[in-house]
Amino acid sequence: MSLSGKTALVSGGNRGIGRAIVERLAREGSKVLFLGRNERENRQVEAEINRLYPDAVRGFAVDVADEAAVNDWFAAVAEQYDSLDILVNNAGICQLSKSFTEVSDADWAATLGVNLYGVIHLTRQIIPRMKNAHGGKIVHVASLAAEVGGIATAADYVGSKAAVIGLTKSLARELAPYQINVNAVAPGFVRTQMTEAMAVDESIIPLGRMAEPEDIASAVYFLVSEESRCITGTTLDINGGLFMK
Repeated sequence: MSLSGKTALVSGGNRGIGRAIVERLAREGSKVLFLGRNERENRQVEAEINRLYPDAVRGFAVDVADEAAVNDWFAAVAEQYDSLDILVNNAGICQLSKSFTEVSDADWAATLGVNLYGVIHLTRQIIPRMKNAHGGKIVHVASLAAEVGGIATAADYVGSKAAVIGLTKSLARELAPYQINVNAVAPGFVRTQMTEAMAVDESIIPLGRMAEPEDIASAVYFLVSEESRCITGTTLDINGGLFMK
């Protein structure tokens, strides 16, 4: 188990891609703290994963868009751990099929609050801890939409994820002297509750199928493991060949 002795923090860890990431990191030996706004779902995920990997995960009801709530959580909980070695910024919200003129300022604020400011709030708190530990791994979950302009997603979502890709590069350059790797993954269509509403035609994907959440979790695991120690500032596309650079 290559992550034995590590502690990871995963946002949006109570469903979909985030839940798969939590389970994969636990399987690889990491202690995993995950954040999700729904307390009932948090407890369910805790029970299911701890049944497989005893005492591996703990869930907390925190809204990452709320800077004060994030800061309070770090002060109350994170200080109980000697180190936080891994951060996966996965929490995200998405609106479908709205034109640019239909997206209100309130829509922009809500989407940026979770998808961008949530990343900022958690990363800002964890950087000093990783610097003190002389290293760490940060992975942001971006999106194919940021690279192709969106297929079934509104401009606020596309813009927020494009900002995350830019932030990944900026942080990677700034934090490299401290041996902190910062990368992103950009999933295409993934079989989750979010895509259930899209009625995706899988025949448009060269590999002929959507990704499963576990496919994204495998990529995240690679980026937080020592196998990726010389990779930073990269966005790893996971889309079945739908978009090729």
